Amino acid sequence: MTDTTWHADLTASVHALGAAARELRAAHTAAVHAARAVDPTRLVPLPGLLAVPGTTEPVRPYDEALRHLTHLYAAAEQRTHELYANAALGYAHGAAQALAAVLRAERPHHVDLPRDTAGRYVLADLPDLAASLTTTAGARELAALHTRLRTATDAERPDAATAYGEQAERSLHHLIRHAAAHGFLHTH
Repeated sequence: MTDTTWHADLTASVHALGAAARELRAAHTAAVHAARAVDPTRLVPLPGLLAVPGTTEPVRPYDEALRHLTHLYAAAEQRTHELYANAALGYAHGAAQALAAVLRAERPHHVDLPRDTAGRYVLADLPDLAASLTTTAGARELAALHTRLRTATDAERPDAATAYGEQAERSLHHLIRHAAAHGFLHTH
């Protein structure tokens, strides 16, 4: 029996990696905005004090709330950045892996990415696939994004990885459409 559905499973696998990265990017953006909302330099201080029985020092409830929220949002901002960074790199590597497999005439059903015990992707070097692609398959764009990802700072890396993953996913779809048009999808 000929397997003609491998590409649907493979592209769904790559798409899920991209959706995860984009969702975590949105969560990180929300955390950044939440942290900025309680920035003490932006807010008008409130002078109200609260006497607490059994203590000699009054409490400033508004200042206390802001201090707690600042710590909470800073932790959320850091954690969502870590999650987004790993998901974005997983997307870039997964899309590149799928693209490389199709270029080698392999027919994997899913992306295969190792993870550590904490659920983080364990990633090797990202291959430079641009030389194996045509211009219409996105060779120039993928080459530029590969360079951008390699030279990105820690802060820029998640967005660069997501952009690379998106281009590699578009290139993958291009190759699959090309293979389908020329009858190459029916072998495995």
